[in-house]
Amino acid sequence: MGEPGAENRPYDLEGWLGAFKLSDLLQMLAFTHKTGTLTLIQGWNTRTITFERGRITYVAAGSRLPMLSELLVRAGAIRAEELASLAAEEPDEVRLLERLVKERRIEPEDIERCREQQLEIAIYTLFLWRNCRFTFRAGECRYEDGIPISVDSMHVILEGTRRVDEWIQFSPVIPSVSVIFRKRGPLQPVPAELAGIYQLVDGQRDVATLAREAGWTQFETARALFRLHQLGLVEAIPPNRAKIIELFTLAVESIYLKLVLYDYPRIALEFEQQLNQFARQHGLRVRMAAGRVIKTDRETRLSSTELIDLYKLFIAIQNNKFQKLFEPTIARGLMEGLYRHADPEMRQMLRMYEFYEIEGLFPQRRREHRATGSPA
Repeated sequence: MGEPGAENRPYDLEGWLGAFKLSDLLQMLAFTHKTGTLTLIQGWNTRTITFERGRITYVAAGSRLPMLSELLVRAGAIRAEELASLAAEEPDEVRLLERLVKERRIEPEDIERCREQQLEIAIYTLFLWRNCRFTFRAGECRYEDGIPISVDSMHVILEGTRRVDEWIQFSPVIPSVSVIFRKRGPLQPVPAELAGIYQLVDGQRDVATLAREAGWTQFETARALFRLHQLGLVEAIPPNRAKIIELFTLAVESIYLKLVLYDYPRIALEFEQQLNQFARQHGLRVRMAAGRVIKTDRETRLSSTELIDLYKLFIAIQNNKFQKLFEPTIARGLMEGLYRHADPEMRQMLRMYEFYEIEGLFPQRRREHRATGSPA
């Protein structure tokens, strides 16, 4: 919350990440005890980081960030139905998690593990952003459509920097978390600490999906796969480019059709226009007209993993918008029909690339007012 008319005044700080690192910028704001909101802009991929007296207290994104409760369900720590029933009695997530621990339905370690996953998605991945525009506006704090952060800011900065250094080592083998791995022969002993991930490798799931299945962070999973690769136990294979393009085509055409059927033609047209605008700005060749994809990315120079990252970003941004515009049944229904009628391989891809999401238990995240201080 800033002063009236604050959005019209010049930024207190703005520039491009590239000449210096994100860690340098975060350290400067932390050491000088700044209060305000840092915005990072990489095309349509945006992230806002709120500081209070030098502490990172809140993070929001153009795409929806997962809440701890959702990550607990994904990790298998608790069933979705059980959590939904308890959430109806206690809608505040913080108090709900405290109750779950007190009643021994989950362990504190489950929350810590999911908190690490949440930090990775919300913050740690930002340390890999390059050539990114940033702005900072002092005194203007954003607490809307995001997640609170309670971890010490210097820990976040040091951990993010450490991960970047290791990702550089992984990158020749794992340039993206959308890379798929398969097992290699002949069989040889697998180190005990890598056995869990090795068993999940099936030649169909990518790094991000293996991480969700194992309940690990993507960083931990990538490190384990890198070691398995060094031992000759697994190898990376590129995603099926034709299938990825087919998936995206089916997804965007399905969304457009459902919007029209739900009697939202104006929003359907806006969706089509935003797809074309997104494609132009991000170097994609895909184009849509009258609800049909008339041009695809078959001839683009972008790699399969780059296509996945851009397609996921566009769908995630649109899903976030639809969840604010529509009731949950309508928002979910935009992709439900496609998912239910898809073949098993396409269903698996819809889940893997998060085109078809688990229904959120806590969709309302808007915080109209919050006193200055540590997050609850």
